[in-house]
Formats: sequence, C-alpha cells, structure tokens
Amino acid sequence: MEYTVKWIINGEITVKAANKDEAETNIKNQLKALIEKNNQNFNALGATAIQGSANIKN
Repeated sequence: MEYTVKWIINGEITVKAANKDEAETNIKNQLKALIEKNNQNFNALGATAIQGSANIKN
C-alpha cells in the first residue's frame, strides 16, 4: 500500500531587528542555508515550501 503523508513544521524564535523585514530576512537566510546544506534530505521528505512572518513581540 502507498500512503501520502502531509506534515507541518511549526517554529517560533525571538530575534532583535530594526524592523519586520530585517527580522524575516534574517531567519529566511538561516533557513535557506540549512536547506541548501541538507537539500537531499529535504527533497527526500517532500519539502516544497517554507513560509513565515514576523510580528512585534508583546
């Protein structure tokens, strides 16, 4: 039998940045580097996208 497995990875990190764009870009670049170093594993897991957005921490 074949199964389709859908998965979601959820994360949250607090970063210091001058603005929302800088905060998002900082994390995006770190995630991009992680994916590039482990591209074969991400492809094997069927990963197709990562998204996120920054919000001011209360």
